Amino acid sequence: MKKKSADASAVGGKDDLWLFYGDEFLVKEQVRQLLDKHVSPEFRNTNFIVLDGSNLDLGELSSQLFTPSLFGGERVILVDQTPAFVGRTDRDKLLAKVTQSWRSGSRRAALKALSQLLTVAGVDPSDVERGSEWLSEVAGDSVSADEKDILRAAGQALLEDGRLKSAGSDEALIEELISSPFPEGTVLIFTAPAVDRRKKVVKVFDKRGQVVECAAREQKYGGGLDRSFFDKRVKEWLTEKGKRISQDGLDEMYARSGKELRQLHGEMEKLAGFLGDREMVTPKDVQAVFSDFHEASFFDFTNALRTADIRKCLPALHENLKLVDHPLQTLGAIATDVRKLLVARELLFTVFRTEWRPDISFERFKPLAQAARDKNPEMAQKGKYKLLSMNDYPLYLALKDAQKFPMEQLVRIMEAVLEADVMMKSSRLGHQSPKSILEDLVFAICSPGGAVPPRGQGIPRN
Repeated sequence: MKKKSADASAVGGKDDLWLFYGDEFLVKEQVRQLLDKHVSPEFRNTNFIVLDGSNLDLGELSSQLFTPSLFGGERVILVDQTPAFVGRTDRDKLLAKVTQSWRSGSRRAALKALSQLLTVAGVDPSDVERGSEWLSEVAGDSVSADEKDILRAAGQALLEDGRLKSAGSDEALIEELISSPFPEGTVLIFTAPAVDRRKKVVKVFDKRGQVVECAAREQKYGGGLDRSFFDKRVKEWLTEKGKRISQDGLDEMYARSGKELRQLHGEMEKLAGFLGDREMVTPKDVQAVFSDFHEASFFDFTNALRTADIRKCLPALHENLKLVDHPLQTLGAIATDVRKLLVARELLFTVFRTEWRPDISFERFKPLAQAARDKNPEMAQKGKYKLLSMNDYPLYLALKDAQKFPMEQLVRIMEAVLEADVMMKSSRLGHQSPKSILEDLVFAICSPGGAVPPRGQGIPRN
């Protein structure tokens, strides 16, 4: 199957049948382009039909597809986020979306992803109603007890909402629909979270229409977008708004950005409004308006540190150093996180000593956390290192991370942090190459003993 362009406007061939998949922001962008091409704004209410792909009624789709427009003009029918093209190899992506959305409070997104996941796994509503056996069909044996608790709760919510449908032979019916000629002026668009190109329905689709992957190019290592991809999108968007940006301004914007395209475009909208009639974007404009995503970058960096995997930690460190004003900020973030792990480890030995288990689920942990706060009200007061004041789930994760590090190792790491602080503030090496000191510190965190390697024997220097 030939790879199609990620830009619908650049794809040749038939243009009445499309399948976009991948990054949801880019997918919606491509749908908007086609909608603008085929349906004028005054006809959007009548000639643009949106169907929920996760609970698709193929009878309704067929009716919409082959019923001519009452008001004339071209029509666009969108089947949004259908799992019909997703393969079993993509189940992990859907599972991750369910758990992440549920934890963040995005119930609607979690239930939509779960509905897609159940369809891909061939699980019927009756299976969910009968008990928990469906969990192994959906998640296998690799998920944690906490993730199974989330799936169980989300499955119950789907049942209560009446949003579960039987997993039928949708693929064969879709093949039949898309193989038929459409009425003139009708454009059918499918979007999907992922596509398994080995599936017959995808191969049929590719022969009849256009299959387009929408993916943002990211750095191979680190927490940002590919620089050339970033520069192209920013310049094109600003040009559409009648704006230009200096190279220094572009550098400043990139330094403040992460991987989220939706967030990037939201910040550019703010920037355009701030400029008014002025054309040129300067670094000062970016600093004044464009949100700094350092906090998220620090979060990604400390998350990497808690894995103690040098393959993840070094790229995360290098990415973090691009964003901070001074390397001491990075050292401060490391010190704060190690102190929190020390406090969390102490809680495991004291407050949670009798109840905590390495494989404890989040649902089982929640009443324990509340009981601990009730018994220790002074420890539940607000404070930087008073972890009982945290919400349940961040506290749960902190304790899970802390159990990976023996107390002796955390103490040695903290000693290494203090030594790095002294060296960065008072030595020639700290003045000329603070990066090398931080690299050795990261190496110490990732070493089983938590010991700093002798100078020159830690991280290979380029």
